Order: sequence, then structure tokens, then C-alpha cells
Amino acid sequence: MDNTAVWVPISERSRRIRDRYRETRPAVCSARLNIVTDYYKKHLGDPGLLIRAGSFKDLCEKMPILINDDEIIVGSLATTYRGAALYPEVSGIRFLCDEIRSGDFFKRKLDPYDISDDTIKAVFEAEEFWERHNSTHRVEACAMEGFASVVDNGVLRFRAKGMSGGPVGHFCTNFDKAIRRGFADVAREAREKMAALEGKLFGDDAGKYHFYKAVAICCDGAIIFAKRYAAAVRELAEKETEPGRKEELYTMAEGLDWIFENPCRTLLEATQALFMYQLLLALDGNLHGLTLGRVDQYLGSFYEADIAAGRITPEYGQEIIDQFFLKIAEMNKVGPARISMSVGGYTSGQIMTLGGIKKDGTDASNAVSYMMLQAAGRLALHDPPLALRIHKGTPQKLWDLAIETTKRCGGVPTFENDDVIIPALMDVGLTLESARNYCIIGCVEPAGCGDDWPAPGGTGGESYFNIPNTLIHAINNGVNPLKLPGGQEPKRTGLPTGYLYEMKSFDEVKEAFRKQMEFFVDWHVSMTNMFEYATRDIIPVPLASAMMDGCMEKGKDVMSGGARFNSTGIAGVGIGTAADSLTAIKYLVFDHKICTGRELYDAIMNDWVGYEDLRKIVLNKVPHYGNDDPYADEIAGWVMDTWCEIVNSKTGPRGRYKAGAWSVARHVAEGLVTVATPDGRKLGDPLSDGISPKQGADVNGPTAVLKSVAVRNHRQFRNGTLLNMRFHPSSLSTYEDKQKFKALIQTYFEMGGMEMQFNIISTDTLYEAQKKPDEYKDLVVRVAGFSAYFVELHPALQTEIIRRTELSL
Repeated sequence: MDNTAVWVPISERSRRIRDRYRETRPAVCSARLNIVTDYYKKHLGDPGLLIRAGSFKDLCEKMPILINDDEIIVGSLATTYRGAALYPEVSGIRFLCDEIRSGDFFKRKLDPYDISDDTIKAVFEAEEFWERHNSTHRVEACAMEGFASVVDNGVLRFRAKGMSGGPVGHFCTNFDKAIRRGFADVAREAREKMAALEGKLFGDDAGKYHFYKAVAICCDGAIIFAKRYAAAVRELAEKETEPGRKEELYTMAEGLDWIFENPCRTLLEATQALFMYQLLLALDGNLHGLTLGRVDQYLGSFYEADIAAGRITPEYGQEIIDQFFLKIAEMNKVGPARISMSVGGYTSGQIMTLGGIKKDGTDASNAVSYMMLQAAGRLALHDPPLALRIHKGTPQKLWDLAIETTKRCGGVPTFENDDVIIPALMDVGLTLESARNYCIIGCVEPAGCGDDWPAPGGTGGESYFNIPNTLIHAINNGVNPLKLPGGQEPKRTGLPTGYLYEMKSFDEVKEAFRKQMEFFVDWHVSMTNMFEYATRDIIPVPLASAMMDGCMEKGKDVMSGGARFNSTGIAGVGIGTAADSLTAIKYLVFDHKICTGRELYDAIMNDWVGYEDLRKIVLNKVPHYGNDDPYADEIAGWVMDTWCEIVNSKTGPRGRYKAGAWSVARHVAEGLVTVATPDGRKLGDPLSDGISPKQGADVNGPTAVLKSVAVRNHRQFRNGTLLNMRFHPSSLSTYEDKQKFKALIQTYFEMGGMEMQFNIISTDTLYEAQKKPDEYKDLVVRVAGFSAYFVELHPALQTEIIRRTELSL
């Protein structure tokens, strides 16, 4: 029997909003910049918690109100639809000023933005102030003196200038608490705790007092913001002539007046509160992997109650979810043009999690789980991304709809394995109940939902660790041979471990690789820990702390360890490339003696020019990870174990470090700064992504890929893994095919795999989309840690997706 999911109709007004979303070019908005700049100039001497809280409340009181046609969920970061706010507090606005001065901003082919003359004027007027007072400037002042000796190593993203430019993000606060309890009650609790401390500040109580004061200020600001929108919606209702819409607007206004001061009562109120809290978190800090968590768990009971009471129809409930998704899709941030190679298509990483199990271990899926998949699949949205938690009791109907959705939207949803992720989180210290309630953060990073400050991307700007460049240091005596900016000669930035041609055994190569990895991981951890020390009092997040479990109990902000659980992650990039490179060294030099260590070394240093015959042997004869070949897979497993063992042993000021294997799309950009590698890859070619095999190297079918990738249990990857696979659409043409596809996922998860994500698209279609972008403007593909519209990606990213092996069942 064919149980293929049926797609429900899209309402006309939701379709109009969706059309506006795809047809509107975003614009840079200076409203937030102007308000924050004025506030900081007047309050620069205030303590960090209070300046952040006061600045947030000022934004809530002064940000212009924008309500667009047809909306039932309201709120905006800017004064125009799809407008992008500016966040000068973190890294200043130099990138924007430089691009405007050079004219490059107006020539952007990827992620272009409109900008008015008034906005340009405001940006330049604020540039000098924020150049002196942004957090990046202060982090640089705290940098360790010895770091100068390892700058430009190509392994770490930390640099001498402009480091730590990423904002505080990649977390999930307790949205459920905001929806079911409200900000007024938390403000009351904060003020009660302040009153209890009056005249009795002992130990670190002074810090607690200021924390509670900041929380109360933030809660007041959130309520003000919602009530300002309530007044604006009520004004529209008074002018509206169509009776049905007039009544709806009055209902919306009543809900906006109610939420944040009181527990939500209906699906519309709960969804509005969820969106508005997310909007305020973005307005407060930045739109950087702000995760919404288990949305179906927040909203499911409200939908069921509304249906039971006859307050809404299923169609109207779906429209609420559709418009919620469209509001999330509308939000975007403007960043430097150079990052479009790593994160393109206006993506913002506001991932939502659905399915899985409840805290008591029973199936958690509900009606909203299906509505979320319907929203993504019917509206063809890559934002918000979705993560589907899979367990042994996942309903067949949910499987069916998820597979249909990923056919329509590449990589939406990703598939996450409860049986591996829950124990992995318990290894980091989460309780069973909290681990069962996990969500996916940003891209593919698992963490507690509403009680965990996981910092899966470290500082936010320096998330990545280039594993292949670690190997280059190992076989080149600690030197990255890539020419430095300005034509400077390479310098030693690693340990003096010798040259490949001096090494007498493969064990010596492995030992050199391990030493370099530990050396650079130590530096990465040291710099990240220094960042936390420097920024916890500069950019605290009292708005998120207000709802995060643990913070009110401890009287601490999340940046200072207030959350119930704490950890920090590092993302390893290029595991497949490093594994194949080590395999090539072992096979060519030590086991089969096809060439000497000197010959292979020279081939690498010459980018394989003049060594084409040797490169053909590497590409065609040497075993490759991803083909169920024990020779290659054993080495890949050793690389995984070494990476995880070293990272997982480190500690930070709030908790343990966690190893991850994901890259967003950084594997393409990292390839540009990684010289030729022993696996036959040339300078500039992408590295492998996530835990996936090298692009095109997996030639023995999908089951071989899975057996290779699952060579080690992924529980040790506590910061998440990413496995990309691409199938020809004919592989999922019948219901029976889809059941085989489901069985493939289940088998991988039973083998210990953590995560899977798919593109169901042919190579021919991708080539056609490159030739005729206007005809494929809504084609969604999974890149790595995010999905995007294929035609809006950097050409290098498009090519990397095309190069992935086209699999079949």
C-alpha cells in the first residue's frame, strides 16, 4: 500500500507572503545601529550586565514597528521586509564600511543587499566609535603573547587581527518557560531575589544582585515590545473594513497584550510568543545559530486544546505554523562578502527540532510535528532548517512525511539518532531526563533544550579546526608551506616533528600527526578560554539567561556558567581528506613501496605537477575511506579516535570540551588555504565535509559508505557529526523504494551512526540549474551544515555538491 504523504493546500495569503519572501531583495537597516550607538555613548561606564540589559530595553522602547500585509504572526528586526539589522558591539562595522568605500558592496553577486544613503551615512558616523569599543578589540588586547608565534598556521581560524568576530549564538534557551510562564513572573522572581539581598551582599552576592537586576530590566523590555506591537495591530484593526480580518486583528492584538505578562492560552498566542522571543534574542545579540529547540513539544498541546475546544480548524492551525516558518525565513543578517563561500543563500541557522522521545522515554511526536514538515515541504523553505529525532518507536506516518519532505527540500529535515545522541550528552554530564529532551543547535550539534550553554562553535567565529593542515605540519617539520598574505615566506607555526622523507615507519607519521594535533588543539582551547574570560563581562546575555534553567537558581549569566549544564565544542574539518592522505602514505611509501617518502613529499610540495602518474595511482589504486575497505577504514577510525580523544580531554571555564565533525560549508573555503595533500587533492580543492568520505571517492554504493563511516561509534563525537549523501531521484520513485531508504537510515543508526542528511537530486538536474537559474530558483539543496537555494550559492559550493557521488538503492 502506498502511504505517500498528502500535501495540504497553502492559503492564498500565506502564498502571497511566500512570493514576497522570494521576490524581495533584503536591505540593510540602520535603526538598531542608531539606537545602540546612542545608548552606549551615554552609558559606556555601566557594568557589562547592566549596559546590555539597558541597551536591550532601549531597543524594545524605540525600534520602529513593522507589520506587513496578510500577517497573523508579527514582529521585525528592521524597518523593511527582510531587512537586516547591524550589530556593532561584537566586531564593529568595519567590514561594511570597507566594502562600501571600495564599491564591492554594490557589486555583490551572492547575498546582495540594498542600502540607502541615510543608512550609509549612519554607518560611517558610527564607525570610529565602534572601532574602539567592540568586543573583538578587547579580545585582541587580552591575547596571549606567545600566540604571535603560531598565527597563520592554517589549522586554526584565530588570527592576529579581527579574531573573535562571531557573536554569541548557537544556543537554545527555555522557550517553553517563556510561553507557559511569561516574562512578568520571571521579573517578579528577579526582584524578589534582589530584595532578599538588599543590605546583605556577602561572597559573590554583588554579582547575583546585578544579574537579577539585568534580568528584570530585560523582562520589562520584552513586555514593552509586545505591547507596542499590540497597540499597532489594534490600530490596524480599527481601520480594517473586512469583518473577518478585523476580528482576527483584534484577536492578535489581545494576544500580544497578554503574552509575556501571562502564560499563553492558544496556539496563536504560543506561536507569537515563541517567534517574538526569538526575534528579541536576535535583536539583542545577533542572528547567529539562534536555535528554537523542540517546537512541536512547545506547541503541540496548544493545538490539541484549540481543536478540542473548536477555537480553530486544522487548516487555520496549519496556516499559523506556515506563517511562523515564513517569519523565521524572513530574518537574515548581513555579513562580509567573503563568508558567502561558507554560508550562502542568506541562511541564518535557526534550526528547529521535532520528533524523538519525551523525558519519560515515550514517543514525542504530535500533530505539530507533521505540520512543521508540511510547512517546509509545501513552502519549499531552507530556513528554518529542521532536525527530525529518530528512535525505535518513530511512527511510520512521520517517516513517510519526512522522506517526502527531504525529496522536496534537500536536507530538510536532517535525521538524528536518539540512541547515540542521548548517551553522548550524558557523557558530557546531562541527566537522562535532560538528554532525552535534547535539541539540535545551529547545524547538527546536539545539546540540552533550555538548560544547556553548549557553545558548540566555541567563540562563534573560530569554530573550525583544519585536520588536513595538521597533517601537513606533521610531515613538513611544523611548517605550513602555503605562502602567507603579502608574499611572506612561510614560518614554523607547529612543532618540529621532522619531514616525511625522514620518517622510517608509518607509526612515526602517526605520532607526528598526533603531536601536531594536540599542540594545535591546546592552542585552540587556550584561545577560546581566553575569549570567554574577556567577553563574559562585555557581552553577557541576560535576556537568554532569564529563561535558561540554572541561571536564576545560581544568580549567574549564561556566559559565566549560569546554565544548568555547560560545555564547549570544536568542529573538525576534513576527516575524510586526512584519513585518505594517511592511507596513501602508508600504502605508497611503507607497505607497497611504490614511491619513496621523498618522492611523495615532493609531489605534494609541487601540487602534483610533474607527478601526474603517481597521482593517478593515488586516485585509482590506493584504498579510499567510504568503500568498506578495512585498509582505509582502520586508518579513518584512528583519525576519528585521535581527534575525539584529544578534544574530549580538554576543559574550559564552564565545563568540558566536545569533539565534532561538521563544517557548515567551511570545507570549501578551507580547501583554498590547504596545500596539496597526499590523497591526490590539489591546492584549492575542497576538503571532505563532516564525517563524509572525500567527494567522489565512494564508489561501492551507499551501504559501503555507511559501513565505513560507522567504523567507530559516534558517541564520542559529543559535538555532533555530519554525513552527506546524494541519491538519484529514481531511488525513491515508489513507496517500496522509500521503505528501503528508511531501512538504510535505520541500519546506519543501529550501527552507531549519529546523523544523516540527503540530497535527492540528479547530477543532470544540478547542471541544468547552473545553466538556467531562473527555472530552478526554488531548488533547495543540502550544502553541509545548512540547506540553501542552489542558485544562490557560490559557484564553488555548487560544484562541490555536483562532485558528490550520485548514489542509488
